[in-house]
Amino acid sequence: MGSFFVNSPDKSIGRTFRAVFELPPARRGKKAVRRKPSRTYRNPIFLAREWAEALEGGDFRSQRAFARAIGLSRARVSQMLGLLRLFPDAQEALEALGDPLYSRKVAERKLRPIVNLPEEQQKLRLEEML
Repeated sequence: MGSFFVNSPDKSIGRTFRAVFELPPARRGKKAVRRKPSRTYRNPIFLAREWAEALEGGDFRSQRAFARAIGLSRARVSQMLGLLRLFPDAQEALEALGDPLYSRKVAERKLRPIVNLPEEQQKLRLEEML
């Protein structure tokens, strides 16, 4: 019967804590400015190269195994890796933008139709995009 009351909720366990919350002073008269958190986007060329390195590293037997590991479809992985078929000048231009990007002006879906174009047309389309 003595062990029954050891874990009783009525028994004080001797542990207390104190929480102090400091709130910013309220602004009166001026409307508070709400700012969106800045979003960043991965540069598709950097991402495609990372994925290609992971596949070449031997950790994955196939694109399907890699796709499962990162939680995407095999088709999506194939689409991203297809960007590596862009001509080197186009890849360098995209790489010069850096990683991460702060806008979606260059997205993988916009680059996909450019992959199969001749080199000069790739350059023109990228100039229009940028």
